[in-house]
Amino acid sequence: MIIQIHSILQSMIEFSKQKTNHLEFIKRVHSLLYEKFNLPDSLFILSLGDHFLKSYWQKLPEEYWDIRTNELDDSDRFLRLVGIVEREIGFSKQKDLRLEIIESNEIIGIIIVPNCSSLPNRKETKEILNGTKDLFYLICKSLYRQFQLNERVKELSCLHKISKLAENKELSIHDFLTEVVKLLPPAWQHPEQAQARITYNSDSFVAQDFEESDLSIKAEIVVDNRKTGLIEVSYPPDFRHLDSLPFLKEEEHLMETIAQELNIVLDKKKAEEESRKLGMQLLHADRLATLGQLSAGIAHEINEPLAGILGLAQLMEKNESLDIEAKNDLENIVSASLHAREVVKKLMLFARQMPSSQTRINLNDAVKNAIFFLESRCRKNMIKVKIDLAKDIPDIIADSSQIHQVLINLVVNALQAMPDGGEIILKTGFDAENVFLECSDTGIGMNKEVLSQIFNPFFTTKKVNEGTGLGLSVVHGIIYSHNGSIKVKSKPNEGSKFMITFPGALKSSD
Repeated sequence: MIIQIHSILQSMIEFSKQKTNHLEFIKRVHSLLYEKFNLPDSLFILSLGDHFLKSYWQKLPEEYWDIRTNELDDSDRFLRLVGIVEREIGFSKQKDLRLEIIESNEIIGIIIVPNCSSLPNRKETKEILNGTKDLFYLICKSLYRQFQLNERVKELSCLHKISKLAENKELSIHDFLTEVVKLLPPAWQHPEQAQARITYNSDSFVAQDFEESDLSIKAEIVVDNRKTGLIEVSYPPDFRHLDSLPFLKEEEHLMETIAQELNIVLDKKKAEEESRKLGMQLLHADRLATLGQLSAGIAHEINEPLAGILGLAQLMEKNESLDIEAKNDLENIVSASLHAREVVKKLMLFARQMPSSQTRINLNDAVKNAIFFLESRCRKNMIKVKIDLAKDIPDIIADSSQIHQVLINLVVNALQAMPDGGEIILKTGFDAENVFLECSDTGIGMNKEVLSQIFNPFFTTKKVNEGTGLGLSVVHGIIYSHNGSIKVKSKPNEGSKFMITFPGALKSSD
């Protein structure tokens, strides 16, 4: 018997030296009891730290292993759960063998061998189990603690990496969350199957191929005392796990800690981004003011000689004695002078040197008038124009010629973005305080770099002699001179949408 006890003890020590966790170790001991004593089934009930663990293994008629866990508050709860399990299996003192594992005068484990009354060596089996049960529990407890330690290391590593990312001020909120979501699955106890998702405002960031599942834990992201998103870690719906608790209690705490960390970091990054945007706006405003002064001076200097050149060229055109070649040259001079005059007008408008006459106008009428001038050009370029005008739209106080120029510039800009045809949609709307204008197209769109510069004077993506780079700058200047605002949404190959807001006047009396 001593040899058998020593053999079992040696086998358990060997199992523990291999790379295994407490659950795998328990299963191997079940199998060992079958090999040594021909026990077709066995049951272990253990108190491991703050967890209750029930492991039932059966070899015949086919191998079956059932693991169940619960959280433990105290030893009394452990004994109550033991009683529930014993009632479930119909425990009988006459038929079943039951051994207690005791530590500090408290029962911390139970080993039950069901239906062993007919075993010829029942007494010997009991003595061998008595001689090995304490080491069995100690190894289980040690492996469980190692498992817990590994989990805590993973969790701390995750928090440390998030903190390091938070220190990088160059990372935008989008880039920060893209990196954070990748750190979540490795921090959970089943990293190969874990999937993570962070939603923030309208954006979603995922790790792995995220599938909706009930096997999940979640935490809210709160910025400026407002719910702005959600953190989720889950397992796929078809996930199978030995432990009946796929998420540890510590993982729930980790999720809460990560959410609190993100709340602080996102709050800070939002403030930094707003500060950066404000700085860029101030820089842009200062640059516009400087360019405005420069443009005004250039426009005045050019206007006088330009008027003289245009006047003389037009006067010479009336001379009937000129030959064809001279007349063609004069036509070119007049055409170039008219183009130069238009550029000067835009410069003066950009510099706000042209007089503005603001009256009550109807935005719907302004849209119809602008389309009237450009309808034939749109047809020629295979571009369909759709108009969606709000009924009973309030008037706005504006300079009608400048609003007309805004519409013309936006439509021409959309035309030039659709060399192979497409669709332009002009839409108006209003609410209690503002009147809205949207101009969207199905053109080539813009990347982030271009989008950040489109309102800069003289910035253009067009070829030489195809644009001055002042069109959208003028639009921007006009909108803001009317106390309005303009925003743009665009992505490459997905078109662009310009959204303009004007303060409304009283409703139209039509």
